[in-house]
Amino acid sequence: MLLYVALLQIQVTFDPGATGFRVAPADLCLVAAAILVPGQLKYRKPAWCLWHAALLIVFAIGTMMQALQDGDLNRYTVLNKDIGLVFLYLSYLTISTVATSWQDIRKILKVFTVSVAAQNVIAVAAYLVAYSSHTDNIFTAYDGARLAGLMVDPNAYGGLLVTALVLCEGSSWGPKPLLGPWMRVFVRTSLGLGILFTFSRSAWLALALALLLLCIIRRGMALRFAVVGLVGLAAVFLLMGARFLGFFQDMASRPEQVAGRFELLDDAWAQFAANPWFGGGLASFFMKEGIIVHNTAFWFLADFGIVGLLVLLGFVTWFFRRSWSAFRLAPREEKPVMLAMALAHVALLGLTVGIEGFYQRQWWMILALIATGYTLARKSAKSVQAGPRAKDTMAGAGAIAYPASRSRQYPALDGESAAISGGLR
Repeated sequence: MLLYVALLQIQVTFDPGATGFRVAPADLCLVAAAILVPGQLKYRKPAWCLWHAALLIVFAIGTMMQALQDGDLNRYTVLNKDIGLVFLYLSYLTISTVATSWQDIRKILKVFTVSVAAQNVIAVAAYLVAYSSHTDNIFTAYDGARLAGLMVDPNAYGGLLVTALVLCEGSSWGPKPLLGPWMRVFVRTSLGLGILFTFSRSAWLALALALLLLCIIRRGMALRFAVVGLVGLAAVFLLMGARFLGFFQDMASRPEQVAGRFELLDDAWAQFAANPWFGGGLASFFMKEGIIVHNTAFWFLADFGIVGLLVLLGFVTWFFRRSWSAFRLAPREEKPVMLAMALAHVALLGLTVGIEGFYQRQWWMILALIATGYTLARKSAKSVQAGPRAKDTMAGAGAIAYPASRSRQYPALDGESAAISGGLR
């Protein structure tokens, strides 16, 4: 499972274009688990809900509608969407099976965060080379203008980096932080630079949303974020040279892209209006336009209609409720971990405003760990509540546990004990 988590940041694209698809080497770990140890994968009821089943039904209906309209199922729908969904569910099942303790949750989150930060050091170095030489390489996109890591898409890579950084910051307080102080410095530096160089406004929005919520919950962090952020940005602009300021302004604005995104939203709304209940069918918008909507809610409206969007909202809301309940019930030293996962869930939901984030594998990892954390927190709370009740029961039993022979010898003592017992009640 740890190898799967460490490989989440790598994707390989085959046959680029309208019908191309991407493969994540991490999925090979899931295939190995399903083939080699299928009997060890367990359905843990508290980690699942009716919304999981509802999502499957929505995708099944969408697939059937697309097949009826086109007469067959194209490769993109089957490989990217249907089989992709199977792998997401398999990852959820595997993680919720393997993670059975707070230590397991911490280990998975730590491996994910540190591995992403470590690989990003290489990616940032490659980006600086591409930026200075006006060239492109495997870690960059758009002719070397944006950092994309090994995930091909800068927005998806930015979302990955934001997830890791939010996990680091959200769990950096309390008696038992997820990472040590020097490791936090390394992670913050690496991921901060990476998020900046992706020039992904969706990732920036996701990070701002999560950090804002963190500052509301932990007010003492607001000043530190402001100071570190301003000093860090000033240092980057100073070291990158005068050319970087104009380059940053151009990459951050990209007005022609903004206009294009709004046109896509209009087209998605038009498809939804034509099929308001169940949409046009799975991947129908992509096959018609040759491009994704770049907004998860509008994608669900276009392909699955209002029914699909309501199911998606119910699904993500269920995890919001679970994460908040787990945060309240968790032991004191584990509250930062639960808060970090809840904030990562918020960040990834914010990311969906600018990309179709439903298939982001790290999001499903976070969802599975939230469900596991809720199960563990509820057990901890029940054991804490059962302790005082058990002591009270023993005390009450001791107050009236006089032998009958002793009661006959000392009737006054027996009456006194009964009075005391009645007072305790």
